[in-house]
Amino acid sequence: MKKILGLVTLLSLVLAGCSFQNQPRASKVPTELIQKNKKIWNKKLKRVQMVEFPGEKIFSVPSGYKDEDMSWARFKNGSQLVVKARVVNLEPELKRVLTPETKASIYIDKVISGDKSLAHATIKTEFSGGLIRAKNYLVNIEGQYMGKQLGIKDPQTIVYGQTLTKPIPKIGQTIVLGLNKYHPDNDYQKKIYQKMGLTDNFYIVNNPEVTFWIKENDKYRLNNPAFYQTENKAKYSNIFKITKYLNQNF
Repeated sequence: MKKILGLVTLLSLVLAGCSFQNQPRASKVPTELIQKNKKIWNKKLKRVQMVEFPGEKIFSVPSGYKDEDMSWARFKNGSQLVVKARVVNLEPELKRVLTPETKASIYIDKVISGDKSLAHATIKTEFSGGLIRAKNYLVNIEGQYMGKQLGIKDPQTIVYGQTLTKPIPKIGQTIVLGLNKYHPDNDYQKKIYQKMGLTDNFYIVNNPEVTFWIKENDKYRLNNPAFYQTENKAKYSNIFKITKYLNQNF
């Protein structure tokens, strides 16, 4: 009987260890790793052409956003997980079609709201924009390749597509954002994310055009530059109050 109990205890410890290892954790992210990933990503960007469409430079705050309803409590309660994190790595999703996305690994420095056990864990998420093959991006509604009009003759060329209201944070940059655990809407979507290696430990950014902050020069600022247009600074005062609170407390 004692041997059986001992075996059960040993198996429990082994399983617990395996479970722990499934969530990558460290007290801090090695600076060398961030610098290495940054060098690799920047090298990829230097090789590609930035694609700009006519009228693309017109950007704005989402039409459905109501600043009068925004508050710190509403932001915290609006997502399953609200974190202060650092971007550890960015990876292209070259199999994407029409909408370029970038796979990101982020290290959670602090759980502001949600599952506290995720503190010091590295999780996966996705940012809008990034590297994509021209044939999958520069097409019209009939599926005809339109890249030649932009000077990109070879459909196999890798280009960089961006969303100005949701710019991709830099590797090593500190961010504050809301996240929701990924649950596929259907089998088709599930298969797409499986191709990208985004199923386990994967979270979706909630409201990326509004409640998403990046840290620059030791200060948090909203990631969507539209908020900093002159006519918007006074119009959306509540979101700027949250920005001020972040700078005072995080």
